[in-house]
Amino acid sequence: MDRPLPKRRHLWPLAFAVVGAAIVTLALVRARATVPSIARKELLLDQVKRDDVVRLVTGPGRLVPTEVRWITATHRARVERVLVRSGDRVTTGQVVAVLRNPEMDLALLEAERQLALASVEVAGLRRQLDQQADRLEMARTTLGTQHERARRDLERAVALHGESLVTESELERARSTEEELRHRLALTERQLERERRRRSSDLTPAHDLEKAMRRIVEHSRTQLEALTVRAEASGVVQLVSIEPGQWVESGFVLAKLIVSEELKAELHIDELQARDVALDQVAHVAAGSARLRGRVSQIHPSASQGTVVVEVRLAESAPGLRPDQRISGEIEVRRYAQALTLKAPPQVTRPGLYSVFKMVGPDALVRTNARLVPAAADRVIVQNGLAEGDRVVVGDLERFKDVERLAVE
Repeated sequence: MDRPLPKRRHLWPLAFAVVGAAIVTLALVRARATVPSIARKELLLDQVKRDDVVRLVTGPGRLVPTEVRWITATHRARVERVLVRSGDRVTTGQVVAVLRNPEMDLALLEAERQLALASVEVAGLRRQLDQQADRLEMARTTLGTQHERARRDLERAVALHGESLVTESELERARSTEEELRHRLALTERQLERERRRRSSDLTPAHDLEKAMRRIVEHSRTQLEALTVRAEASGVVQLVSIEPGQWVESGFVLAKLIVSEELKAELHIDELQARDVALDQVAHVAAGSARLRGRVSQIHPSASQGTVVVEVRLAESAPGLRPDQRISGEIEVRRYAQALTLKAPPQVTRPGLYSVFKMVGPDALVRTNARLVPAAADRVIVQNGLAEGDRVVVGDLERFKDVERLAVE
């Protein structure tokens, strides 16, 4: 008699587990095969750690004199002579160049001619007024003498008339003569006074015209004298931009004069980083082999081509420094105590959010975003996105810019 075979249902779970493990293993193998890999020896890693950091902003620049004078042309003119060269030392008042403008020569001659005419007119008017005044003065003197004689005659006639020695008609005639001469004398004196007042009013316009012409002549002479260009201060000639025979316009720069040999640094700082720069911050300037210390003395208010000019007054000097010498500088904008720091990746040039690769386990890299701020020359400050102890790739992995995960072999 046949017996039924026993059911083997208890083997099915085991079979499913084996198949599932195989599928997962196969998927992992395939996934690993699709993840790009990089050799461990190609990685440049650094570990996020806490440290005291000085945040620096850096930029190129140049050395410039602290005080310069631009020597410019005051009028359009032709260069006759150039008496200095770059590097020459000059003193106040020393002739730098001689210019000439024939039109200004003619203008001076015309002004002098007009002044001469005005002076002749004033002299003629004064002579005419003097003659008129002299005639009135002479008439007043004559009338004064005649009136005095008539007054004495009247007094004598009055006395004699009291003694009946002069008739009434003779007395009346003496009185009439004295009265007439007195009125004529008073009229002449009034005319003389009016003539004196008129003299002032007649001469004033002519005098004003003469003074105006004299000022024009003096101004023209000053303009001509300005064509003999002189140094306004003692110093060293840095630039001469003219040659004999050259025509220059008013305001054209003839030369640049360094008044003070003291130099300052002009640094061009990225406009985003310049927001943290403040006056009196400590700065360091590298000029050739010399490293100089200074402080921020001025921050220009506007940006140009993405940078802001920051002036640094140097606290020290070094041999061989020259104006316009190229330099590099760094400014200490802030000190951080026990901040999270990391060796600076090459792409971090300004504060911002950056994508970096972080080690996950012994053999994997995962892309992560972190906010980094450039600090010292080779360090950055981690504001967020990374934690202390994280190991981060700080080398160049630009060829993996579109990859989110890397396998390390």
